[in-house]
Amino acid sequence: MRDELLHDNETSLPQVYRTGVDDPPTRVLTGYQRADVAIVGAGLTGLSAALHAARLGMTVAVVEANGIGTGASGRSFGQVVPYLKHEPGHALKLFGETLGERLVTAAASGPDFVFGLIETYQIACEAVQGGLIFAAHSSEGLERLTQRAAFWRRRGATVDILDRDGTSQAIGGGDYPGALLDHRGGTLNSFAFTVGLARAAAMNGVSLFCGSPAEAISRHGATGWKLKTGSGSLIADKILICTNAYRNDLAPGIGAHVLPIRVHQAASEPLPAEIASTILPGGRALTDTRRLPSGVRLTRDRRLVVTIEGPLFSTGGADLKHAAARISGLFPHLGPMVWQPSWSGWIDMAPDQYPRIIEAAPGIMVGTGLSGRGLALGPLLGRDLAHRAAGAHSDELAFGVVGPQDGPRWPIGAKAIAGGAALQRRWMDRIDVWRRRGWARDRGISPQNRRARRSHLAT
Repeated sequence: MRDELLHDNETSLPQVYRTGVDDPPTRVLTGYQRADVAIVGAGLTGLSAALHAARLGMTVAVVEANGIGTGASGRSFGQVVPYLKHEPGHALKLFGETLGERLVTAAASGPDFVFGLIETYQIACEAVQGGLIFAAHSSEGLERLTQRAAFWRRRGATVDILDRDGTSQAIGGGDYPGALLDHRGGTLNSFAFTVGLARAAAMNGVSLFCGSPAEAISRHGATGWKLKTGSGSLIADKILICTNAYRNDLAPGIGAHVLPIRVHQAASEPLPAEIASTILPGGRALTDTRRLPSGVRLTRDRRLVVTIEGPLFSTGGADLKHAAARISGLFPHLGPMVWQPSWSGWIDMAPDQYPRIIEAAPGIMVGTGLSGRGLALGPLLGRDLAHRAAGAHSDELAFGVVGPQDGPRWPIGAKAIAGGAALQRRWMDRIDVWRRRGWARDRGISPQNRRARRSHLAT
């Protein structure tokens, strides 16, 4: 991917997340300001970096083109996951025992870290650390989940493998052969969490400048930097770029490390209380082992939030019929659902799907590559950026530190490659579905139940 500047309209933020959440006080950057650390991007990574840098004794200013949490952070599905994108053995093999272990351990600590911030700063964001359900959409998926559970049990984590009946009870519906219940994970309102993190940063002395798009970075003196915005400038010793997928043109050589990919979601109208109480009890979210997003969760005001299919590289065209089919397959007793307009956001997909810190120049650091795991990994990456700005050695950090010419890079034509890969994964998921349909016939399931199963599997 080459240098690119992406936008999202603030009004396209999901209203289900914004209701009752007041933005923290911010101002537009004007004139010249001075800070030890200037941060670009007021999402979870940037605000965590700001908070932790301030707690380390540095003066910090954050500039944001739009508003707090108006990028991917405020649009997230809301699932706080204790995993990287790949299974733990992949990281250990790719990065070696030392860095691989640090990455796996950091990801595992992510939910406790996030919910610890929420408790420390009393952030009202519908946070529930009640566990997450990872259901098996195929026999191969169940085997992967069983292996994952064994790995984490050896490390003392509380994870359970559920059988078919246990999975159905945990979900309140569906017909999966089994599932992994990981008690470490949880759910939250991602926009409210981001706003709460901004308030915590401000309470620790961080200056928040919104409506202040970064335009350019240039040298200032022998070791400092000047960050120019539309109406002002920040002079800083260190600059942390935390724009993830939304901006990768501020530092040279960064664009090839990021492929912005669009993820789409939708929310239903509120369900009746007596029905909502039977769905995903305990506030747990559901995803399954399909290769493409498959999340379902219930909000505090009894709305179902669902990840849905849509174009990878544009905002429109999400398939609300996919949401309806997914829910009717899982919970046929709900009947027809009323859906709000869908929303979407950009995630910063790394070629290998691992986050890292890129040092674009002495004193300029970029946090990138969250690859759809931003709710837990974003705040952790921000913490590491702050410590790096304070002089921490790379060996002290959870995430790898590379130069702009190091690490994996997307080739020319990355969009076509990613689009082809997504299509291939969709067909592989459907092949798994067809196999399960054959299993249903072999088991002698009635035509009526087979149709209900087919509706569920097709989603």
